[in-house]
Amino acid sequence: MVKHRLLAAGAVMAIVVAACSQGASPSPSAEPATQAPATQAPATGAPSATAAPSETAAAGTPKDGGTLIVGLPGDMVLADPTLVSDSNSSYIQQNVIQGLVGLKPGTMDTLIPVLAESLPTVSSDGLTYTFKLRQGIMFHDGTPLDAAAVVYNYERQKNAPEALRDAYNYYFGAVFGWADKSNLKSITAPDASTVVMTLGTPQSTFLLSQTLPQFGIQSPTALKAGDADNPDPSKSPYAQGQGGTGKSMVGTGPFMYKEWVPNDHVTIVKNPSYWDAAGVAHLDAITYKPYADQTAELNALQAGDIDFAQTIAPNDVATVQGDPNLQVIDRGASCNIGNLEMNLTYKPLDNLQIRQAIAYALNKQSYIDAFYSGQAVPADNYMPPGLAYYKPLGLPTYDPQKAKDLIAASGVPADQLKLTFYYPSDVARPYMPDPKGLAEAIARDLEAVGFTVEFKTEGWRTGYLADEAVGKFPMWLLGWTCDWSAPDNFLITAFFHFQGDKPNPEFAYGPPALKTAFDSAMAATTDAAAATAWGQAQDILAADLPFVPLVSSKPPAAAKADVKGFVGAGNLEELMNSVWLDR
Repeated sequence: MVKHRLLAAGAVMAIVVAACSQGASPSPSAEPATQAPATQAPATGAPSATAAPSETAAAGTPKDGGTLIVGLPGDMVLADPTLVSDSNSSYIQQNVIQGLVGLKPGTMDTLIPVLAESLPTVSSDGLTYTFKLRQGIMFHDGTPLDAAAVVYNYERQKNAPEALRDAYNYYFGAVFGWADKSNLKSITAPDASTVVMTLGTPQSTFLLSQTLPQFGIQSPTALKAGDADNPDPSKSPYAQGQGGTGKSMVGTGPFMYKEWVPNDHVTIVKNPSYWDAAGVAHLDAITYKPYADQTAELNALQAGDIDFAQTIAPNDVATVQGDPNLQVIDRGASCNIGNLEMNLTYKPLDNLQIRQAIAYALNKQSYIDAFYSGQAVPADNYMPPGLAYYKPLGLPTYDPQKAKDLIAASGVPADQLKLTFYYPSDVARPYMPDPKGLAEAIARDLEAVGFTVEFKTEGWRTGYLADEAVGKFPMWLLGWTCDWSAPDNFLITAFFHFQGDKPNPEFAYGPPALKTAFDSAMAATTDAAAATAWGQAQDILAADLPFVPLVSSKPPAAAKADVKGFVGAGNLEELMNSVWLDR
């Protein structure tokens, strides 16, 4: 899955605001569990001086200078953020490229203006957003940021060559759609400091999605000079990171791109002319190095080859805590979910009582204890707790006898209780740190209540993701790490999106009532209307139980003890300009 948000922006904006699915489904149960009301969206606001709970200890006065070496679980893919959808690329690029709006450091849903001087004004029908830009900001190549540059960036993505669309330029299509079918109907510059965006239909999570680096503003001069729109990115000097500072990845952020040596390192350097004096970086440079797996990354940290490991396995937390030269970094709230996913065209998974029996058979807490070192919570929804409009669903909890009773009531003969279960063979994800071990633990629980489990496995990028997405797997392990922390990024983008009026083939699930609820939620122009619609969608999912959510995990990081000032976030949107080295 790809890497890598919904709320009210105050009275002016009401709710318009601010990293697999379907086919025919059974009707919602006639006796759904009583549901709690959906939570309302949190309010946005200006940055607070209060440090996030995930901030590293920062005792003493910050020191300027030095290079931070960061270990990542993979290399950057391309140097143009509009063309990537992986978290490794975005993790680097978010420190170089800035958008009109962003997130308050350490949060996943608190919008703040960045290149815009304030959050936009929004028309009463929720269709027109008017941004006023900050004055005097320069791109890293020395050209000025103005409204025309913003328009160029959005129009460039909207009208991207077809060869670059879903294959590379994923996020623009996912949020808006392309060309004349795009929900971004127009973007204009009435004057040099004003940008007006007009949508075709209200899109309640629009602003939150714009916090991704994929919607950052890059220098039109550099984009044109580097042939950034070449239909073959391998032939684009800009996308390939050729030429250094001012030639690729040219934004307005506190760091500037310097170089990329594929499969070895990416280096960004301090922007001494950064427009926000309070946010000028302490570090002289950051070098990002790719590692094949979390074990190699931790070994590099222990050996002193890197200063910061972006992700470590939960079971390695105790090892880090036992080393006085290292520190564990808790990112606070989770923004992911791991699932036991199912395709409802396969028997016996088309039977609701069988799906319920599977859910009752699973001891989620035992998986957390064994594979997550307590760095997770059992899932009770199809999105993590803490998101806007989340509500506890009262999904089945561990009860083997209840599972056996449901199997008996289902009418499925014992010789048909066979489950073909896939897991990926060559990957670890925050929501799935040990896929094989987790799959084996799940299978033991399922076999204990009467199921027979047959294991199958495929390589993560050599077939697993492609095959599960088109409905080739009956049952499998997968999950989602948020792109933006709002219900649509999980319930629609990740899982239950429709293809026209039809559910997509991944889960073969999608009753018309669910699409109606989604459409109402996305078009809502008040917080109350959005809460009602998202609540209805969650009630349908709770009744139908199309697959079983397992856990929401908190992916830990680790660093040397002298790394200070880091502010973590569960969605990995982490800026490094506050980091300093106590050396």
